[in-house]
Amino acid sequence: MRKTILSALLSAPILLQQAAAQNREISGRVTDASNGQGLPGVTVLVKGTTIGASTNADGGFTISVPASATTLVFSSVGYAGIERAIGTSSTFNVSLGSSTRNLDEVVVTGLATSVKRSNLANAITTISAKELVGSTRPVTVDAALSGKVVGANIAQTSGAPGGGLSVQLRGISTINGSSQPLYIIDGVYAVNAEVGNGAGAAAFTGAAAGTGRTTQDNGINRLSDLNPNDIESIEILKGPSAAAIYGTRANAGVVIIKTKRGAAGKTRISFNQDLGFAKAWRLLGKEDWTPAKIDTYYAYPSNATAAQIAAVDATRAAEKAKLATAQAAGNIYDYEKEIYGNTAFLRNTGLSISGGDERTKFFVSGSTTNEEGIVKRTGFERHSIRANVDHKIGKRIDLGVSANYINSMNRRGFTGNDNRGIALGYTLAYIPSYAQLHKNELGQFPDSEYTGDNPLAVVERAINEETTNRYVQTANLTVRLIDTEASSLRFAAQGGVDFSSSNALLALPSDLQSQRSLALPGAARVAKNQFFNSNLQGFLIYDWKLGDAVNLTSQVGTVRLGQKTNLTFNQGQNLSPGPPYTPNRGTVTTQETVITEEADLGFVAQQEANFRDQIIATAGIRFDKSNRNGNPDKYYAFPKASLAVNIAKFGFWSLETMNLLKLRAAYGETGGPAFFGALYSPLTATSTGGRPGLLTSTLLGNPDIKPETASELELGIDLGFLDNRIALEASVYNKKVFNLVNTYALAPSTGLTSIRAYNIGDLRNQGLELALNVNPVRSNLINWNSSTQFWLNRTEVTKLYDTPLVVPPFNTGSGFGATFGRNVFVEGESPSRWFGTPNDPNSPNFSGLTRYEDAQPRFQMSFLNSFTIARNLELSFLLHWKKDGYNSNLSRLLKDEGGTTEDWSSPSPESGVPNGIYRQGLSAREFIQNSGYVRLREASVYYSLPASIRTALFKEYVQNIRFGVSGNNLITWTDYVGYDPEVSNFGATSNFAQVDVAGYPSTRRIFFHINLDF
Repeated sequence: MRKTILSALLSAPILLQQAAAQNREISGRVTDASNGQGLPGVTVLVKGTTIGASTNADGGFTISVPASATTLVFSSVGYAGIERAIGTSSTFNVSLGSSTRNLDEVVVTGLATSVKRSNLANAITTISAKELVGSTRPVTVDAALSGKVVGANIAQTSGAPGGGLSVQLRGISTINGSSQPLYIIDGVYAVNAEVGNGAGAAAFTGAAAGTGRTTQDNGINRLSDLNPNDIESIEILKGPSAAAIYGTRANAGVVIIKTKRGAAGKTRISFNQDLGFAKAWRLLGKEDWTPAKIDTYYAYPSNATAAQIAAVDATRAAEKAKLATAQAAGNIYDYEKEIYGNTAFLRNTGLSISGGDERTKFFVSGSTTNEEGIVKRTGFERHSIRANVDHKIGKRIDLGVSANYINSMNRRGFTGNDNRGIALGYTLAYIPSYAQLHKNELGQFPDSEYTGDNPLAVVERAINEETTNRYVQTANLTVRLIDTEASSLRFAAQGGVDFSSSNALLALPSDLQSQRSLALPGAARVAKNQFFNSNLQGFLIYDWKLGDAVNLTSQVGTVRLGQKTNLTFNQGQNLSPGPPYTPNRGTVTTQETVITEEADLGFVAQQEANFRDQIIATAGIRFDKSNRNGNPDKYYAFPKASLAVNIAKFGFWSLETMNLLKLRAAYGETGGPAFFGALYSPLTATSTGGRPGLLTSTLLGNPDIKPETASELELGIDLGFLDNRIALEASVYNKKVFNLVNTYALAPSTGLTSIRAYNIGDLRNQGLELALNVNPVRSNLINWNSSTQFWLNRTEVTKLYDTPLVVPPFNTGSGFGATFGRNVFVEGESPSRWFGTPNDPNSPNFSGLTRYEDAQPRFQMSFLNSFTIARNLELSFLLHWKKDGYNSNLSRLLKDEGGTTEDWSSPSPESGVPNGIYRQGLSAREFIQNSGYVRLREASVYYSLPASIRTALFKEYVQNIRFGVSGNNLITWTDYVGYDPEVSNFGATSNFAQVDVAGYPSTRRIFFHINLDF
């Protein structure tokens, strides 16, 4: 026995030397085929193994490969992956060409695992950093996705600086709240709540009692805090079949955002500067006045009395006198142009430093953004700093941390629906061009005789601003417990927090025209919105083999989520005279506080099997419980399964020109959380004899409340030709949503008004998605990549429940009544379809109203092209076509009522009556308008200074110099008559039905760029 041990000890060094001799080092450099620059972060992998390395800042790499290795695979997001036979070579210099579709990039398939795109069973969209910000500077991250995600409805709900976006993936997922997807940033469940500050509430002005916050507050989506330049890639899980592993919060899809990490090698410094300007994309224009128009506008009422006739005559005479005086003095104004016609200046500055060695890698960035609004005293500022650090502890432990601090400021002004008497769209619509509203030499604004306030005074003196401080902190730990040639076991833990604290100030001075007539003039509101999201997860992942042909990955783990919300506001009225932004005090105060604390716990198991990259199968399940549910201890199951078959990789395949033929199928289930506190019947405050007390509410809680659920079956086929120079991805899906949660109205005879119900009904989304990627020209002189996408979705209510409640059709949208169109939840129809006047007694639809078109588009297409010419010149453009899709548009109605529409006096072809009068008496047909368009969303031209000129000027100190010009929303072709076909008065709605009430106009943006790499 002793001899055996001694022999083994003596032979161990020899065995180690033999093992080492079986490995050899290979090094090289990876460059961008378009400009010859080194590419950092490229994955270099020994084919068929997990042995790999990443290129450093200059594109260099070194990898130790076993003697049995035959092929190296080079891949990076946004570039076409390639393979190189190893042979006897020890040095490889490789160039990667850009590509909109890389089959070797890895895609998330579980909470702790990933898979190559070529083996993927779902249609998961990946957006690279180059696609996101390589063309132009987006307003926000989600705005940069517009037209680039097949299967997505993305609309800018407000043109105000800082955004306001609605993102809907594969149709309607709920009828309560909004259908915004779940956003995850480096593993953190991100805050993206759109919370009003009260700017849209009548109670803010003191004009009437009302709610503290409304859906018409022109809210800000918190994704605007994220610096787009920090992002490495975005993966979009569009439906339950892909998102099932995220469980009870994934009904609306999941957007996974990965930020940039450092690479080993020389420290790399990158600097970028963008300078630009923005102008309103469209103004509605005006029609000037004449004495004849005044007579027409100020018409006699029907069956007018002598007194009424005399009053109208007096008004006509007075207005004609004002018109004559203004014309004589040359004081005819275009107030819309004065307020919305300004040029806004835009500035973005960014600096990043990355590098490290094989043990420690880092990426540190800082950025500052200052974008003015086209309305004076509006704008958006963001200041951000980020640090991402990755460190290897020994040979078995990897640790990564990310920290991001953001300070942002939004100044959004007062636009949209006028619950306050001060909204700019309303006041501009009713003010004639001869009105005299400019301030005098003392700086005092005159009162408006036509509206509740002077819009010039509102722009200069009213305040609507919000400051946000946000901290996003993440950490991940990987411990390799077992690591052999046949199997490996690792423990992966990840956690993080996202804390957002916003302070909003709304103020109207007491001497504003709209305030002076109130009993308590002057109002100031301070709103504080705090969100704290936390999550922690731990997984065991076991990679093992079944023979030589099957690779398996098993994972089990647990996830815990926490979400805390604290929303408060304090409002003072009866302010002392003077500007509201000086120390002041209101003698009447109102308050509101909303505090929520949510907790979810989940357990996950998933099994993946890969047979020689030919057949790839996955099955998994997640069990979740939440304190939002009636029974907080009950677990709900969310299963998933998928299968991909790569036919072109079987031995019998002989068609060389067709390198990919993959059939795929996937099924999954997800959930949508119920109302917070829906199981309780709230209490309301009352006072009797001066003593405070509480009354039971007429809103009934529901102890049986449970989450909404959704299931999806997705089928698809992927084709690749000529080494993927032509690639087609086609998918169809059937997505069903069950047990929709909503507040349901009860019969008054019950003594209650409503109940929080969970089984209102079911709906179904069915759709088609096509993505064609082509590389028509690939040469040393020109490289052309083209991507064409087509998608459509059809939504239908499939069931209205009759137990335990009999549920009749009900409104699902936020509109202004049947005259302007409403959306209805009725079996056999889309929840986003419009119904409205005139009444049709023969109609089987809701309340006998006329059935109109759907708010969802008939289909959408995008056409993205990028050209690289002579390696130094880059051109790109993105065209987006939205076919149909209908809004409820009240913008022109306001101007018709005010007599300011461009064609107000032109005779209507139908009646000969002036258009401005005729249109006011029409039914919903006039206001439900087609919002389809074709838009040049992005276009850019960049030039990289040739290396010979660069080195002659700066030697080796500067590695790259790139400058260019770009633009967003440059040209839009549409028949829509509002400021923009995408703007929505009610923000991000669940049914995506948009209502337009003279919102903040959208802008056309032009940028000049310079990028330097050191």
